[in-house]
Amino acid sequence: MAGKKKDEAQEYSSNWGGARANAGRPKKEYIENVKEIMSEHIDQDMVMEKLGELINKGDYRAIEMFMKYVHGTPKQTVDVSMDAKQDINFTLSNLINFKDKE
Repeated sequence: MAGKKKDEAQEYSSNWGGARANAGRPKKEYIENVKEIMSEHIDQDMVMEKLGELINKGDYRAIEMFMKYVHGTPKQTVDVSMDAKQDINFTLSNLINFKDKE
């Protein structure tokens, strides 16, 4: 475990646990500032041209990114079907064997 090591003879200080400086998700203002700086220094038309070139070359990742941003990811479905032969009536003791029956 990284960080301070606990010493049994030493009293614990109040800085154990709790929130850490610069930990967690970046603040919204920081994210907005980064977006603004990137928008000022990166030519968006050039980015779109490059993306178009990659799509024309058949780059799967570029095609996938375009499709996800423009059309969204497809809904994922899960087929939940039960066979009529399955018994759904059970008790907790059927699931957990606490002791070997003698």
